[in-house]
Amino acid sequence: MASLSDIPQATLIHKEDPYAAIILKQCRDTHCHFCFNELPADTVPCTSCSVPLYCSVQCQLQAGGYDLCNHLRRCEFPENLSDELEDYVRQVTSVGIFSSNNEHSAEHRHECQGVHWPAVLPSDIVLASRVMMRYTQQQGHCSVDFNIHGILDLCHNYGKLSPESKLELHIYSIILSYCLEHICELKLLRSAVIASQIVILLSQIRVNSMAIVRMKIPDLKGRLDHDITSTVEQVRVGQAVYAVGSFFNHSCQPNVHAYFLSRTLYVRATEFVATGHELELSYGPQVGQCACKDRQQLLKDRYLFICQCSGCARLNPSDLFISAYRCTKPNCYGVVLDSCVAKYEKQKLNNSCGTLETRRTLKQADMLDDDIKKVAHHLFRQTCQNGQCEPGRCWSCGSYHDIEASRATIVKAEICVSRLQEAIASNGVPFTALLDALKSIDILRMHLHPYNKRIAEVEDNVAQAFCLVGDLQAALDHCRASVEILEKLYDPNHIVIGNELIKLVSVQLSMGHHIAADDMDRLAAIFSRYYGSHADIIFPHLQYLKQRNLQTS
Repeated sequence: MASLSDIPQATLIHKEDPYAAIILKQCRDTHCHFCFNELPADTVPCTSCSVPLYCSVQCQLQAGGYDLCNHLRRCEFPENLSDELEDYVRQVTSVGIFSSNNEHSAEHRHECQGVHWPAVLPSDIVLASRVMMRYTQQQGHCSVDFNIHGILDLCHNYGKLSPESKLELHIYSIILSYCLEHICELKLLRSAVIASQIVILLSQIRVNSMAIVRMKIPDLKGRLDHDITSTVEQVRVGQAVYAVGSFFNHSCQPNVHAYFLSRTLYVRATEFVATGHELELSYGPQVGQCACKDRQQLLKDRYLFICQCSGCARLNPSDLFISAYRCTKPNCYGVVLDSCVAKYEKQKLNNSCGTLETRRTLKQADMLDDDIKKVAHHLFRQTCQNGQCEPGRCWSCGSYHDIEASRATIVKAEICVSRLQEAIASNGVPFTALLDALKSIDILRMHLHPYNKRIAEVEDNVAQAFCLVGDLQAALDHCRASVEILEKLYDPNHIVIGNELIKLVSVQLSMGHHIAADDMDRLAAIFSRYYGSHADIIFPHLQYLKQRNLQTS
């Protein structure tokens, strides 16, 4: 995917409904099986098998269910029921929606006959069956004597799979073909060719399917002060195949962002993209979320490729700071890495010394704050020559740090942090637990680099604890300390920073601070960058914060 023209920041560049989709097992009782939104108290089951649950009759019909109105007309009412009540029941249950007008494929209908497939088979296997059924519906016949591999013109990684994974796919292809033939009356030619084609289809789905997510956000309106620092969580609720959306390649520093409204995929540019440049989204963790070695391992395990994006191919300050230890020399901001992280970063350094990429990185370092600038310049100009990029050695001054001793001390400090987290979960924070956690932060700062992400996470925990005990000023200070660290690891306008600013602004508004207006403007700009006009729909509490901000000012 490449841009055909200049694309301004926050531009919506793609919108697509899935070719096939399925709800994940853990969300079957909490979210609609078609639109994937949270279920209301009054749910609508499938009128045939009563297993899937929908938020409305419309979703039930679009999923391929039978017309509930016609079903009710066929139902026999009790003999003692008056004509007026019968008419009333028909009136309130009539929605004017008929399956004949359904623009979606009947993705669930073939699963009503016999065992409920999604409850038994893995999600990607059921997803493959829905892909095949949709294709046969589009072709207008029930015989699969065509090229199954051509249904989705997508890549696959079958050749890179382990023998055990290949065997698993072949077993599931047999199960799937049996189910389709005997339950759904889909006539499959029993041959090695068809079996191999189903295996390839399964492999395509495993590589290209996308997780449909929903944001789990606390409802701030009318809640207690300690709820305002609750973390925004991203919950996986469904799995889907998007025929065009699958063509976006991965980058750990993406320039586009994918999100969902109902089951529809939206892709928006998060920065200016010049003509001809590739449009890349993130398949997993990004720069700032975890170290380079962890990102590459996750992508290798899931997609069987070694990431060579710009964020992984060259050194960047985030990967150095995120899990680094502190230099023992006072006022030195150099990084000390353990052997695992140092191996990855040293290799990138060796590959980049003296190259154009190094000069570009030095130029980028000029735009950073003074502390990071000093580290970056010293790193690229001197480390290649003096061999200081060894485990346990400061990459700036060469001072030695006993990492093993620090780890033992940090483990003890983490015990106090865990106790604080348990107290927060129970909505009751003893003063001793909070005091011990504050001592733990001091210990972490003595041993970990000032921009280590773990310090930011503990600062966030302490901020929430102070909200619980009613000390909002202390909560504000620790919340701001967390944001300041994360700004070193991410782009200052990254959506992660936006999520943290929600907490910061919420505390400020609870305290009646007028300064919240500046942070509120920044917060709104970040969410607009990633979600455009959909920000208030996906994050309804943003509108609430804006209203509170107006009342405060």
